[in-house]
Amino acid sequence: MGATICCNQEAAPKVEAVQVDQQSFSADDTLAMTFRTNTSPDSAKLVVKFKKGPLGMSFNQKAMPMVIKSVTEGGEAGILGVQAGMMIEKIGDEDISETTYEDAFALMRSMVEKLPKA
Repeated sequence: MGATICCNQEAAPKVEAVQVDQQSFSADDTLAMTFRTNTSPDSAKLVVKFKKGPLGMSFNQKAMPMVIKSVTEGGEAGILGVQAGMMIEKIGDEDISETTYEDAFALMRSMVEKLPKA
């Protein structure tokens, strides 16, 4: 499955949530993502290691930087401490701060596809 795009009836920005099917996965594999607590380059960092998908977070479609708009209650992101307003800085070892949205989202999708489904 691909991304799910959600929006309310008003002219709110489109939001994407990553959802994927289960693939082969070794118990030692994780998806590390580095978040900034806000959009300031000097804000504190949080490194999160996802072990299963979907990640349970959404962000505006086609917008960089990728700022978390919502976190699913009880989802992986929320359990691991991700909060709305945080900015994704790295996906795996790849710094996405100078990357296009399309490239960053494709990278995230390809890495999430390797995680088992919750």
